[in-house]
Amino acid sequence: MSSNEHKLQKFLQENESIDYIRLQWLDYSGILRTRFLPVARCLEIAQGNEEYLLPQVSMIFPVSTGPTNPGSDLEIWVLRPDWSMLRRCGFRPRHASVMCFLEHKEAEETYSKCPRMLLSRALERLEKEWHTKVLAGFEIECMLLDKNCEPLNVLDRLNSYQTTAGLRGQTLDIVEEILDNLKDSSIHIYHFHTETHDQIEFALSPEPLLLAIDSLILAQETIRTVFVRHNIKATMTPKPLLAGPTNGIHLHMSVDQLALPDTNNFLAGILSHMSSLCAFGMASFDGYVRTGTDAAGAWVGFGTENRDLPVRKISDQHWEFRMLDSTSNSYLFSAAVILAGLSGLAQKADLVWEDCRVFPNSLDDGERAKYQMNKRMPASLQEALESLKADATMNTLIPKDLLNAYIHVKEKDVQIFQKMGEDQRRLRFLESF
Repeated sequence: MSSNEHKLQKFLQENESIDYIRLQWLDYSGILRTRFLPVARCLEIAQGNEEYLLPQVSMIFPVSTGPTNPGSDLEIWVLRPDWSMLRRCGFRPRHASVMCFLEHKEAEETYSKCPRMLLSRALERLEKEWHTKVLAGFEIECMLLDKNCEPLNVLDRLNSYQTTAGLRGQTLDIVEEILDNLKDSSIHIYHFHTETHDQIEFALSPEPLLLAIDSLILAQETIRTVFVRHNIKATMTPKPLLAGPTNGIHLHMSVDQLALPDTNNFLAGILSHMSSLCAFGMASFDGYVRTGTDAAGAWVGFGTENRDLPVRKISDQHWEFRMLDSTSNSYLFSAAVILAGLSGLAQKADLVWEDCRVFPNSLDDGERAKYQMNKRMPASLQEALESLKADATMNTLIPKDLLNAYIHVKEKDVQIFQKMGEDQRRLRFLESF
C-alpha cells in the first residue's frame, strides 16, 4: 500500500460517514476552485492508478473576466492532493476536503507555478538554514449582507467594536453553528467579536503555517456556507459597500526558534519589500481603500501593538501582518513573506525602522523621519505591481513562470476594472468573495 493510499484509508476508517471528497486549490485570483469526487475515485488516485487532470486555465481566471478566461497556452495540469491534510467538512457531514498541489506536466520544473509548493519549499528552507518553524493564525473579517447585497435590516444590529449588541439574537445562533462545524473540522477558534457596523471577526488558533492556511480556507468556506443557509451573505471582499467598513485578513506569524538580532534581520527583509508584498496580499483593484487607514496603514513601518501600520509587533518573534485580504492567494502571499524574511536573514539586513508606538497620522514629516517611515504604502494595485516588477530580489526568489502568470492575471484585472463603475466592481467581487 502506498503512503498516499494509507493516509486516505486511515482517514476513511476514522470518518465512516464520508462519501465525497473535495479536491481544492486556490487560483492566482485567490478564488477557491473545487472538484467533487466520490471516495472510490479518490482511492484510485491515491493508489496511483490514475491522475486527475485539469484544463490549462485552472489557475488563470481574472476576477474581471470570470467566468470566461482571456486565454492561455495549452497546458496539462495535474491535481496532487496533500492526503496528509484531509479534513472533514463540518458543515457537510458526508464531505471531506483536501488542498492540492498543482503539477504542470510539460514544464522543466513541474511545480514552478504552484503557490502551495512554493510555500512548502520556503518553509523547508527556513527550517534547514535557520532551524526554525513558523506558527501562524489568521483573523477573518466579514460583513453580513442581505440577498440584495445591502446591510441586514435586523433589530439587533452589529454596530460597534467588541460589543454584545448584534450578538443577542439570531446572529449569535448562526455563529455558534459555525463554531460547532469548525470544531468538527478540527479547526479551533481563538476568539470572535463584533468589529464595526455589520461586521464580525473570527480569529483562528495558531498552527504550522501551511496547515494554518488550509484551516483559513476551510474556515472561510464554513462561514460563508452556514450564513447562506440562513439567507445571509457573509462577504470577505475588501470593499463590500460603496461607503462603510472594509474587510481584511490579518496574519499572525511567530518564529520562536529565532532570536535577536536574527528576528530583526527577518523583519527588515519583509519591510524592505513591503510594496511588492502588497501586490500579493492586497490583490484586488479596490483593495487599496485599506491603505491610508488603520486597516493596513499609510506608511511602511512597524510598531509594538500599533494597528495603524502594516506590521504590528507583538514580541521580538511574533508579528501581525495587516496588508492582506481575502482576494489574495494566501499561499503565495505567505511564501513571499517568508522568502523576503529569508533574504533579510541572508543579508543580515539592518532594521532601520524604529519601533513606532504612536499613531503615524499624528506625526509630521520630521517626526516620521525619526522612525525611518519615509515611504508610503502603495495607493493602488497597479502601483504595487510596478514595485513587484522592479524588485530584483523578489524576481529571483519567486519562479519566473509563476510570477509572470500572476502579474498577467492582475494586470488584466487592472485594465478591465478601471473602466468599470464602482458599484459594478463591488458586485463582481461580492460574487467571489
